[in-house]
Amino acid sequence: MTHSYSLNDPLVTTILVFTSMSVSFLVLLIIYQSLKSRVVRETKIYLSGEPEEVVREASPSVGNLYWGFIKKFARSIFNTLINKVQTGSIHEWFSFISSWLGILILLAVLMSILYLLAR
Repeated sequence: MTHSYSLNDPLVTTILVFTSMSVSFLVLLIIYQSLKSRVVRETKIYLSGEPEEVVREASPSVGNLYWGFIKKFARSIFNTLINKVQTGSIHEWFSFISSWLGILILLAVLMSILYLLAR
């Protein structure tokens, strides 16, 4: 039994592409690991070009500022997020997200129609 393989065969093409991508990834990973510096660099806190004496304490991250604001000043929004959206039920999460996604898709379709009509 002889088989002739060609690139017109989807299975052979898929195997060749996957193999070549895997080999390329492994070669690049080995090159990166061999050239990567082993020295850990310690730097001062970057303060937008200002010296460290200008600001005595490090600033909190943007994420911490956001959640601090939500917990302190927008308590009702935070409670709604925790009690209604993050209940742990995938069905409730999907219905919440799909409603917003539906609105975005509707807006995208309407904008596309308006764009085509304006041309």
